[in-house]
Amino acid sequence: MIWRAVGNGAWTWSSPQWMQYTGQTSQDSNGAGWLAVVHPDDRATAQNSWEIAETIGEFHADLRIQSQLGNYKWFQTRGEPLRDDAGRIIEWIGTSTDVHDLRQLQAEQRILVAELQHRTRNLIAVVHSIFVQTLRGCESIDMLRDRYEDRLAALSRVQGLLSTSEHEPIKLARLIGMELDALGDGQLASQVLLSGPDTVVRSSTAQTLALAVHELSTNALKYGALSNRNGMLTVAWEEYDKNGQPWLRLTWRETGSEVPHELLSRPSGYGRVLIERALPQQTGGQTKMHLNASGMDCVITLPLRQFHEEALHGERV
Repeated sequence: MIWRAVGNGAWTWSSPQWMQYTGQTSQDSNGAGWLAVVHPDDRATAQNSWEIAETIGEFHADLRIQSQLGNYKWFQTRGEPLRDDAGRIIEWIGTSTDVHDLRQLQAEQRILVAELQHRTRNLIAVVHSIFVQTLRGCESIDMLRDRYEDRLAALSRVQGLLSTSEHEPIKLARLIGMELDALGDGQLASQVLLSGPDTVVRSSTAQTLALAVHELSTNALKYGALSNRNGMLTVAWEEYDKNGQPWLRLTWRETGSEVPHELLSRPSGYGRVLIERALPQQTGGQTKMHLNASGMDCVITLPLRQFHEEALHGERV
């Protein structure tokens, strides 16, 4: 939409496109009449921009302009001066260009960037925590390298699931199967029994739960049911009602192994800290772990709806 003006924004003419959009004739928009269709909150911006236009040599303001239908859209309004041979400003020629969709996209982009930064900071914190906790339980650089690489690989796998979670829900069976398959490329399938409904895991829960399953799986392979051909790992889950809200109960049970006696009294490592402390804290659930001579027994319960610290009983939020 094109317009002409003199002085500090006194319009002398507006194009037919201005009338088509605003309903104002050229006479209606003359002088300060054009401000009548500018959003009240933006009129001061327009006037302030005109006050400095001659000094900076241009007029520039983003303004919401009302259509004939009564709705407002954002327009980028710019004006350039026409000068005589002496350099004096004769008049201004300007345009108002629809940038409403562009501004909406920019706002959405800012939200996405902020969310990306938030998730990146969280992920870096998780990586740092994994390293610090792994370092405490390692007696050599080689042990640190192997354990840290395994845990980062588990984190990478669940990040792959999270990257597609908006289009493909994260299924608990897939999450557990992914970690168990990583142990032996399916070679341990005959020693593993999985059973449960087609449960969908929330994205906010998936990362910590996947790391917990990784720790349980790794320990089962090293010391528990998957460390010998006679062992058996049973993982069962069920959905149940608690205070009118859906919850998940996951039971991890190992049999047929011979856990070394010295491991039964070993201090808690990263895996137990993650499962017994971090997982309940982040999900609002509960965990019970018991290591015996036959292997690990672990029960994890957690809400299937979004959890906040102020909703410790799984209220809908």
